[in-house]
Amino acid sequence: MRSASGAWRIFVYNWPSFVAVWLLSLTLALVCFVQKLGNLAIVLSALPAAWSALSLIVSWHIYDRSPLLRGQFIAPLLPPSVETWAAVHAGLDAEVMLNAVMPGRCLGRLDIFDNDLMTSSSISRARMITRRAYSALSCSPKALSLPDRSCDALVVAFTAHEIRNGRARDRFFIELARCLRPGGRVVLVEHLRDIATLFAFGPGCLHFLARAEWLRLASVASLGVVAETNVTPWITAFSLEKVNEPR
Repeated sequence: MRSASGAWRIFVYNWPSFVAVWLLSLTLALVCFVQKLGNLAIVLSALPAAWSALSLIVSWHIYDRSPLLRGQFIAPLLPPSVETWAAVHAGLDAEVMLNAVMPGRCLGRLDIFDNDLMTSSSISRARMITRRAYSALSCSPKALSLPDRSCDALVVAFTAHEIRNGRARDRFFIELARCLRPGGRVVLVEHLRDIATLFAFGPGCLHFLARAEWLRLASVASLGVVAETNVTPWITAFSLEKVNEPR
């Protein structure tokens, strides 16, 4: 089950960072006031707190008011015929209601959380407090629990960037390609490390990966980019088609 508020979930997952920023802004504002540095200095000291508040507003829009949850953007990214599909996530499986939009039979949901590869404290915190919408099979991102060529489609939403090691990401994408039938596709949904994300999330944008990295990973796994769409100004979805066996 999803929380009623996307902004609240983002705050809870990342509350130490938000509290630290707000305390920093308050401290700077008090110093400026005591030192009589003027109103402009006080306003400038509040900017970090304002930036963090903006990130919550953007999160509310993305997770509560945007087309993301309905998942209607997914259908154009799928191959012409989908008989079998699977979802791959790191424990947070309810951002996109796949059962409502995916054709064919779901082979399963894979939880690829790995303490050694996914080192962000926010994802560990999220896993502890978020109820799963569906049961999932735990496996390594470097060894997915699916047979070779078993899926027409794999959906990987807000998950791949949590693999912080580049070589492990390479292996993960090769595994995705292994599980796809020829002509099958990976639907990859991610925030990008770009100007829009920087504006919305400030330094938090560094947690995400640049578009060039996703294209590199697709190339490593011999996946061709057949479509790319902006679900919101802050979310991009790629359709990556299996053309050849990965190198």
